Parts: sequence; C-alpha cells; structure tokens
Amino acid sequence: MINELSAPKLKLLFINVFLILHSATYLNVYRLYADLKNVKAGVDGSNEEIWIREIFTFLISVLIVIRFCLCFVGLAANIVAIYPILTNSQAEMLTPTIIVQAIDNVILNLYEIMLGYGSLCYLYPESTAVFIFFLMKMGVKIVCSISVLNIYSDQHNHLASLVSFNEDSHSLGPGPDSVDEIELANQNLDFS
Repeated sequence: MINELSAPKLKLLFINVFLILHSATYLNVYRLYADLKNVKAGVDGSNEEIWIREIFTFLISVLIVIRFCLCFVGLAANIVAIYPILTNSQAEMLTPTIIVQAIDNVILNLYEIMLGYGSLCYLYPESTAVFIFFLMKMGVKIVCSISVLNIYSDQHNHLASLVSFNEDSHSLGPGPDSVDEIELANQNLDFS
C-alpha cells in the first residue's frame, strides 16, 4: 500500500491525519466553557462602558462557538477526504474539506484579526505591542492555511481531470482500464 502512494499523496494524507487529530483535540465542551468564561473575564477587565464590553463579549463568543461547531464538521469532512486521497477517485468528496477549511482558516481568521483590532481600539488601546505580535501570528496562520487549502484544491483538480480524461478515453475507444493506469501514464509522461 505504501509503495502505491506517491509523495504528493503521502503529504496530503499526512496533512489530513494531522487535521483530524487537531480537530479531535478541540472537541472538548469543558474547554469551550472555559474559553467563554475567559472571554467574559478578559473583556470585563477593560474600563469601557458596559455596552461596548457586552458587544465584544458577544462577538468573541460567537467566534469561539462557530469554531467549535466547525471542528465537528471539519473532523467529519477530513475523515471523508481519506477515501479520495487513497483511491484517486470521487473528487467531489474533497469539496467539504475545502469549504470547511476556507471558512475556518481564512474567513474566521480575518474576522479574528478585525476583532483584535477592535479590541485594540476600544478595550485595550495601550496594548499595541501585543496586537503586532497577534497580527504576525495570524498572518503566519493564514499563509499556512492557504497553502494547505491549495494542496487540497490541487488534489481535487487533479482527481477531476483524471476522471474527465478517463471518460474521454472511454468515449474515444479502447484505452486504460482505470484511473490508476491513467495516473501512472501521466506520471511517466511527467518524468520524461
């Protein structure tokens, strides 16, 4: 089985298993409760008016709850994504993983940056150095997330092109019998 796996497939499989384990570690209701409690304590530590603190408590709590829910969806999507990675078929099974990663790792990270900037402006204006560190950390996180998202998208496009190539070859006449043979033929062409 390992001999049949190419380097890009192994890399994608490793990333997928890592994301499954990462999602599984965040699925803890007690941790969610503690995070929500820390948000309330952290926001209430500022000296702003109560309505501003309540707005920030709500916005940050919504982010935490959405991320917690997306961990369930992401875990399921990454488990489903193992099949197309190993079998080189059914590219559409990678689509949920791509969508969940785009929402969780790009859109919500941008939302988190906006919340961080709002917290800097309204709650803790004296903590500019902490915000700069936070901004650098989020920048690295977004760049890494986009690169992983590109790897999944490349695999999806690769599988979709293999399937369309297989359909075209069957309509033209006798040819390779499976998608794996087409992939081997494409790999042989790549090396020459």
